[in-house]
Amino acid sequence: MAALSAALAAPLAAGALAVRPRWRTGWRERIGAGPVAREAVWIHAASVGEVTASARLVQQLRARGHALNLSTTSATGQALCEQLHPGVAHRLAPLDHPWCVDAVMRRASPRALVLVETELWPVWIAACDRHGVPVVVVSGRISDRSLPRYRWLGPWVASALARMSAIGARTEQDRERFIALGAAPERVRVTGDLKLDPPDAPPLAPDLAAWLGSAPLVVAGSTHAGEEEALLAAQRAWERAGQRAALILAPRHPHRSSEVLELARRAGRRAALRGERGAVLAAGDVGVLDTIGELSALYARAAVAYVGGTLAPVGGHNVLEPVAAGTPVVYGTDVANVRHAAELLERIGAGQRVADATELAAALSVALAGPDAARARGRVGRAALQAHRGSSERSAELIEAAIAAPCAATGSD
Repeated sequence: MAALSAALAAPLAAGALAVRPRWRTGWRERIGAGPVAREAVWIHAASVGEVTASARLVQQLRARGHALNLSTTSATGQALCEQLHPGVAHRLAPLDHPWCVDAVMRRASPRALVLVETELWPVWIAACDRHGVPVVVVSGRISDRSLPRYRWLGPWVASALARMSAIGARTEQDRERFIALGAAPERVRVTGDLKLDPPDAPPLAPDLAAWLGSAPLVVAGSTHAGEEEALLAAQRAWERAGQRAALILAPRHPHRSSEVLELARRAGRRAALRGERGAVLAAGDVGVLDTIGELSALYARAAVAYVGGTLAPVGGHNVLEPVAAGTPVVYGTDVANVRHAAELLERIGAGQRVADATELAAALSVALAGPDAARARGRVGRAALQAHRGSSERSAELIEAAIAAPCAATGSD
């Protein structure tokens, strides 16, 4: 049966490398080769957002004496792992193909596989089940957008969830959705959102501080195509209203940085990449972030922030990160992936939802015109988020309980 599955899945694995050229980076690791830590807790975080969210959990598990092996799907996530966790083994995850998964699982013999958010890889999960390796989901979520898709995939999703040793859901609604899709109720509990437990914002690197200059900043993180145009229009609007500030654009996918830089220059702006030597931003300029791991430090320096994937139809990225750094945040209406976080921020007055580019421009202009009020909103928001911390500790306890359980795997078939 395993051989048949491998034969059927081989074209899909080859297709993944063909259709997604960026996946060819680190291809040896993707096919299961390359170094891997043995008998460690394996934590898989898909990309930059999940790596950032799980940073405090990694710190927790290391402090408790666990050896760790970290993996990501994206090369940018792997780069951030190296930056945040020097000295911890990290690699790209294997393609979800029996040959690729078995090649690395035989060498790794992990004590547990921890999946951050909802990374349901059926072959990998089934392999853990065969080898008696507990699988734990932390900060698990089933968004409004993904729920119909998971329902359509019914038996496949139910089979993967039945093999889970434990699921730590973000909210009670997520818990109910996991159970409705096939997870055993006694294995699902609410442990909270890891994004409510962010690592402390790092200090600005000296060269980054020099690049930023002294002008007020509007920092737009995790932007997608179409959102940069709206932000450049907002910059024109706040200037017409008498406000002056530099705009930082941090595209969600760093390979777009050259495209975004050209867009800003076509809009008549003096624009520079983060890595451009000798550049110092002034009010009216545009800076384009083409590095990994510096966004939270930039949020801490900003007068106000925008988080992308919310005016573009993506579902939203980490709207909590700016507020955790003490900065109020603006975002669009497409917050399906972060609805709970957005509602929390709106209740405490640190987040503002806008319907379109016009409302975005108005919200940013108001924040720049009243910097003291904006800073106060940011301080109140950061203090309120402190009360919601603890998900990292609860997730670490869930993982340790799964490792200690006498029967690690479910024995599902």
